[in-house]
Amino acid sequence: MMDIDKLQEERGEHYDDRHVDINILKSDPSYIQECVLWIKAFVSSDFRLVYNSTSTSGSKYSPLPSCWSHITKLRPLTDNEPQLMRVDAMSFVILLAAAMRLGVPQERFSLQIVHELHAHAEMKYDCLDFDDLKSHEETRDLDESYLRFALAWVGIKRARAMYRNEEKRTMLPFHRKDEVATQSKSLLQSIEIFAKEQCQYNPDSPVGLWNLGWFTTQVKHNEKQPWAAAVEFYNLMADCCMLADKADDDFYRAEAGVEAAMGLVLGGKPIVGYSVKSGAKVQVLRDFDLTWEACGGSDADGLNMPIGAPTPVAAREAGVKETNRLREKVEPTLLEPGETVIVPHWEVSRVWNFAMKAFMRLEVFDHGQYVYGETIGWEIGEGFLKGKCGPLAANRYNTCPQVGFKNTRDKGSFPCDFCGTVQSNLQRCARCKKTQYCSRDCQKNAWKTHKRVCVAAN
Repeated sequence: MMDIDKLQEERGEHYDDRHVDINILKSDPSYIQECVLWIKAFVSSDFRLVYNSTSTSGSKYSPLPSCWSHITKLRPLTDNEPQLMRVDAMSFVILLAAAMRLGVPQERFSLQIVHELHAHAEMKYDCLDFDDLKSHEETRDLDESYLRFALAWVGIKRARAMYRNEEKRTMLPFHRKDEVATQSKSLLQSIEIFAKEQCQYNPDSPVGLWNLGWFTTQVKHNEKQPWAAAVEFYNLMADCCMLADKADDDFYRAEAGVEAAMGLVLGGKPIVGYSVKSGAKVQVLRDFDLTWEACGGSDADGLNMPIGAPTPVAAREAGVKETNRLREKVEPTLLEPGETVIVPHWEVSRVWNFAMKAFMRLEVFDHGQYVYGETIGWEIGEGFLKGKCGPLAANRYNTCPQVGFKNTRDKGSFPCDFCGTVQSNLQRCARCKKTQYCSRDCQKNAWKTHKRVCVAAN
């Protein structure tokens, strides 16, 4: 049992025992209905929208279950060490909704609840039977897969916020900066686990692949070789495009398409060009996962690797070289002297056009801003196609491509409300705090029409 007095003494004014007992909340059908609405709103909108609780509760803030404040530690996700004695299916729903409601700036507290629920679900205690939800009218359409998918979404959002901002990792005076669970690698590992669980519990949704792609870009902490990460990233985004197309989801058609185009520019389709002994120039699509053992130790004729060559002799020479690389176990990301990475311009264009068709459909409803803010590849893909920048893959000899991933997704890039210029450092109107402009001139030019709708924020 937890010593409440000791906890209160430790946390001082930060401890609040005025929350409602969870057993009381479980007996209130209207509160359960509100929790379900929260969960459905978050999942259906990919966390872009939230359900307004005032329409149900009649008050500004609905009560939170008191037991959430007893989850005092943020343990690594892989530990699976629960802090609460018993969590049944209805308590799982209530605590999940509480984790969703504890948003900015309480991401750490929200993530503590998520890790706690994850531990209970992974341990598969007898008291946590999701089939029990079928006996209640408010929760009869919820099941384990849906709730685990939602739990993973909350975990990714909160862990990513803490990963980007170290100040969110220590919210209270007694939180330590050296905690294992709040280190960048640990938070990134949680994001990877949650993203894989999204793929597991909802394989028809592109969300899991999208989040796995984001994880792949963080080469500083995920210990992936940059060029190999670019290849994996492109493949994930290509699969995400196909799932989005199947689900008729324009958001992920646009976002994954933009990211896939960036992946190609970064060398995501590892086409390597070089000259063979006969002097002919060839192109080879290398498979980073292919090994000498996997291909059965075959010679050049049996090597299943796409090779573009002007003559059969040149193709044979390229096949011999690629066979020797596999036999000698040369690192696939290593470029030998005379080799260069080739970016297929036509394919970048095809993927980009696929994304822009979906983007224009979103713009009809003024939803294109989400694509601007949630993608990191916009400037890279567009700049490559317009000739403003060359391919970012390496073109030097005997080096690996040092591919970097920009963090514009974290900062967000949005269009100016007057001229439409897209950038991340827009300035908001000082009066209404809603419209945003790229320069003072744009703000002055827009004032003639904007002043009719500009209302002070307070």
